[in-house]
Amino acid sequence: MAPRVTEVRERVRSLDTDSQGIVNNAKYFELFQDARLDHLQEIQDPSSPWQLGPDNSFVLVTTTCTYRSPLRHRDEIIVRAWTQEVGEKSFVLAYDVRRLDDSVVAEGSSVQVWIDAGGKAVPLPGNVRRALEASRDST
Repeated sequence: MAPRVTEVRERVRSLDTDSQGIVNNAKYFELFQDARLDHLQEIQDPSSPWQLGPDNSFVLVTTTCTYRSPLRHRDEIIVRAWTQEVGEKSFVLAYDVRRLDDSVVAEGSSVQVWIDAGGKAVPLPGNVRRALEASRDST
């Protein structure tokens, strides 16, 4: 079974580019963040929403990006996010950025850890774990 993939369509804006007209490398992490938040929103069970707050939330601990080819102003892209791995206290999301012709521009991942009010890593809440596991690749 394939993972549940969230897709976000974007257009490169002029302010996303550097003096050479190429998308700044930091922009990719913003694209990943937007896709991450959309993905996590989409996989939640509406009957058991995640109650995020100071006593119950996640933090980003690692994020990576491998650049395959440059993007330029007005390029149209699709940013995809999916659950790659679910651990006891953490989960891994994967990303890619594609042109509309399906060529991969960049690939990345992020590790999120669930924390309590004191910032200590704690086990994923049951409803969060179920949603993440249901959305990942089970092969």
